[in-house]
Amino acid sequence: MSDWQTVRTWLAGTYSNRAQAMAEPVWFIPVTLWYVEVAGLFGEGAGFFTEQVSEHTPNQPYRSRVLQLLDNPLRLENYRLKDQKVWAGAAKDPERLGRLRADDCEQLPGCTLYLERRGETFTGKMQPGGGCRLFPGDASYVEIEFELGERLFFTLDRGFEATTGEQTWGSRAGAYRYLKQLH
Repeated sequence: MSDWQTVRTWLAGTYSNRAQAMAEPVWFIPVTLWYVEVAGLFGEGAGFFTEQVSEHTPNQPYRSRVLQLLDNPLRLENYRLKDQKVWAGAAKDPERLGRLRADDCEQLPGCTLYLERRGETFTGKMQPGGGCRLFPGDASYVEIEFELGERLFFTLDRGFEATTGEQTWGSRAGAYRYLKQLH
């Protein structure tokens, strides 16, 4: 299986960091994270809808976005949804998610995650330099890095103030360690 196909297969699923949150409740809340492949979303590669919920507020999904998995080089392009409210909760609603189209999304320049195989996992990182901004003119930038395995997804997502480099949001205690839920 090609690296592209392996990432596609491994990424799709439902993840939870419950074990981490129970072991380190001061630093982590229990979160459920979905990566749902959306057939035919893009003309090339594979499209994924992703969102998450805190297990404390399971009816309030957040961080809904779309990813496009491409090859040569192996990478994930990040997209924001033009109308977050319309798509909130769609990870658990296949019928609604089936209506998602590429024109419902807006690509986030500078937010590409470049993937590299490292033994039995893949690592993903953005180019350094603070180029990933969720909205044009943002005073802060985003940095994301992750490790993906067949049954694990460790991710460190953080926001920084552009002029000072000070971290403004995200984990200060390391990566969220998600395990794939087997149903």
